[in-house]
Amino acid sequence: MSEQRWTAEDYAVFRNELFSLQEEKYRLFHEKLLCSSLPVIGIRTPILRDKAKNLAKYAGEDFFLFCGKDTYEERLLYGLVAAALPMEFEDFLRFCNTYSFEFVENWAHCDIFCASLKKIAAKNRDPLFQHAKGYLKGDNPWVVRVGLIILLNYYLKEPYLQEVLLETDGVNSDFYYIQMAQAWLLATAWAKNPEAVRGYLDNSRLSYKVKAKFVQKACESFRVSPEDKEWLREWKKAQA
Repeated sequence: MSEQRWTAEDYAVFRNELFSLQEEKYRLFHEKLLCSSLPVIGIRTPILRDKAKNLAKYAGEDFFLFCGKDTYEERLLYGLVAAALPMEFEDFLRFCNTYSFEFVENWAHCDIFCASLKKIAAKNRDPLFQHAKGYLKGDNPWVVRVGLIILLNYYLKEPYLQEVLLETDGVNSDFYYIQMAQAWLLATAWAKNPEAVRGYLDNSRLSYKVKAKFVQKACESFRVSPEDKEWLREWKKAQA
């Protein structure tokens, strides 16, 4: 990072640069996908990731002092810079919490951020697992989804899998994007380890809506065998 501190003026210049990168057709397309109440500038995610890497290098933690919340892209950049900036894990958790509780407003804010934590998860496997589990107890539904998607991305394997399934089963919410995260997690877990998930399903307390969406997602997957898809369809009928 440069020794010169980043300022509000620097952020204003950077924000103008963001708007210069706008793609109108992409903006209209992405707005429909996001179902967000925020304005969307219309910048593709790979470009935002590159911007985040540069911000981590040249602005560092000063970026967080000025990062705005007015647009979808600005909010996402807070999370992407937090994921890209070299720092101690305890420091990362502060920014992770701020992002999850205050900035995440839609599924893309959640999912793109969580997908950016690969290196952090590799270096801090157990501490991140415990932190993600804590998010599942939150009142903010987007924080709960962040926790679920972190578990989905990095912990659907031993020695974590059974605990992930139990933690997922303990989340009871009518919030659509939580239910979809639960279903996605179970479908991905089934593709990786169908026998482990089959055993869990015998005692699952999840709602029928989540179970049905899980079966749908699993049956759409190329990683699930035709035999397993048939078993899942029959199991779904028995849950109705």
